[in-house]
Amino acid sequence: MKQSTSFHHTVVLIALYLCITTTVDADVIETGTNRFVVVVSQGGSVVDGPNEQDDSNMYGPVDQYVESFAWETTHGGSSQASQDSDVSHGQYQVDMWVRTDAGGGTMGVDIATGYAEASFEVLFTLTEATDFNVSGSYNAFGFVNGAVSEAEVRIDNIGGTGTPSQVIAFTNDNCCPSVNIDGTLLPGDYAFRVNTLAIVDHSFMMSYTDSNAATDVVMTLDVPQQNPLGDMDCSGTVDIDDVAPFVSALIDPSGYGAMLPGCNIDLADMNADTLRDGRDLHDFVATLVAP
Repeated sequence: MKQSTSFHHTVVLIALYLCITTTVDADVIETGTNRFVVVVSQGGSVVDGPNEQDDSNMYGPVDQYVESFAWETTHGGSSQASQDSDVSHGQYQVDMWVRTDAGGGTMGVDIATGYAEASFEVLFTLTEATDFNVSGSYNAFGFVNGAVSEAEVRIDNIGGTGTPSQVIAFTNDNCCPSVNIDGTLLPGDYAFRVNTLAIVDHSFMMSYTDSNAATDVVMTLDVPQQNPLGDMDCSGTVDIDDVAPFVSALIDPSGYGAMLPGCNIDLADMNADTLRDGRDLHDFVATLVAP
């Protein structure tokens, strides 16, 4: 235990000392994510929902699905929402769809409604001008007037400086358009947001109606996609924030996995000998202070 503690302190002190005058700037830093799906349905006095899943894991894949069904004698509604997304350094991918229907009974008398939404958001900071591409497909289709169906893709400026917010794609009644847009974002704080929504309300519609929307897009920033050796916190660069995770990877692998479940512990193998041990220290420090 004393040897491990001494080793930990030695690594931290060396890295801190050497990093006082040397920094490695990142071109993109992911700061947060929000991925959720939610549905609710109603048939008369019967309500199912809201049923939802919410996930804020910074990196890695997330697979979500929820549904609801509510029926009272002769009328009711059902709703489904799904999201399959993946976040890696500089690349944000999401495939989502929503659907809801309602009907039966007497229009304007018997309550039958449905609501379905899927949302995806990645917050990131750019420290230099960065090219981007957003590509994919999207659609929204409500079968009768009064249904709400929307699909939207946007990049929002959330910091006040940099490139203004922009809508990349939007439709509220159009089947299957595609998008392939290139651009450049100036340094600043941004949010990449994708949202699909479907709502039906039997009070204003025919005896039965259906509404759906879907989006399948990927945003790619022109940054290195592979995390370099020593990037123990998955930020895309090797800096002072990697010191503690590096030490943990060497002396407490299970603790590292619990602390950063989406990161690759083998990035601590600096000398490529398939081991994670003190012999990786020299190369880690050299990478930490490299210009």
